[in-house]
Amino acid sequence: MSGPTPAKRPFTGGCHCGSIKYEATILLTDHPVATRCNCTICLKQGFTGVQLDPQDFRLLSPESFSQIKDYQFRSKDVHKYFCDTCGIHVVGRGQFEYEGSVHHFFALNILTLDQPQEGLDLARFKIKYVDGKNDNFKAGARDVPWPWGCV
Repeated sequence: MSGPTPAKRPFTGGCHCGSIKYEATILLTDHPVATRCNCTICLKQGFTGVQLDPQDFRLLSPESFSQIKDYQFRSKDVHKYFCDTCGIHVVGRGQFEYEGSVHHFFALNILTLDQPQEGLDLARFKIKYVDGKNDNFKAGARDVPWPWGCV
C-alpha cells in the first residue's frame, strides 16, 4: 500500500528585510531534493535551489522583477535577483546553452522560504551537488559536494 500522492502546495518566502516577498507553489515529496552548485556565483551566494515552473512563482512585492536588482554574469540571459537592501539572493531565471542545446531555468533559493511554515521543513530536503565550476553537468548530481564545493 502506497502513501498519499504528493501535491503542490503554496508557501511564502522572501528576503531577510521583507522588501522582496513571494508565494511559490512547490511539490513536496516525502524526500524533497534541492541542489547546490560549486560554481563561483552559487557558492558565494550560498544558493540552494529547487527548479520551479515560472507559473508556480508569484511575486508579491515589489510588483515586478524589473524593480529588483538583477546581477547578470556570463551572458545577459542569466538573471540572479537579489535584495538591494539586505543582499539576499532569492531567485534565478533565464537560459543557457549547453552542448548545443538551450536550457531554460527558474530556480528558487529554498533558504528564502519562510520558516516555520506548516508542511515545510527545510531539514527534510536532501541536498544534491552539481559541478558547475567545471561545466561538468553531464556527470549529474551526486550526494557529496564536488571539489571546491560546500555542504
